[in-house]
Amino acid sequence: MKTETLEALLLDHALGELSPEVVELLETHLAHNPEAARQAAGLASTVQRARQAMAITQEAPRRSLAVERLRQAQMTHRRRAFMGELARLAACVVLGLTLGWYGHTARNATVAATSVLPRVAAVELPSTSESANDFWSLANLEAAQRERQPVESRTNSRYRLHWDSPVKMPQVEENL
Repeated sequence: MKTETLEALLLDHALGELSPEVVELLETHLAHNPEAARQAAGLASTVQRARQAMAITQEAPRRSLAVERLRQAQMTHRRRAFMGELARLAACVVLGLTLGWYGHTARNATVAATSVLPRVAAVELPSTSESANDFWSLANLEAAQRERQPVESRTNSRYRLHWDSPVKMPQVEENL
């Protein structure tokens, strides 16, 4: 028998990978060849020691109490920080909704006030010592109404600058 074939068979026999017929033939060969029997015994003892070494279980390292306590403290800190951020987010949402509602109602009040202004301007007020700088004066109301008019009706120029995109150059057009 070739040496390479014998070594492969001996290793398979030590690992228990051979069929019963092949084991019987190998044991017959080992009984007639003492050199091969010594080699098989050495290989079997090596495999046995390797199995024993692999059978030893390594205990997982235990965490010390201080590390576990620090980990718990860190988790508590993270939870508190998350809850604080969540509270800030909720406050921002409430503030935004409140300001949006206030702006919505204020805009509706402004629209209602502008629709009333022409009727108020048509009424003659009794003559009083009203100055032009007074906040509620008729002159200030008329000036505010003129400021609300569109830009095109207030301009007297013949040309208008038309700019569609910041990428394009602006075009000068005649005011219609």
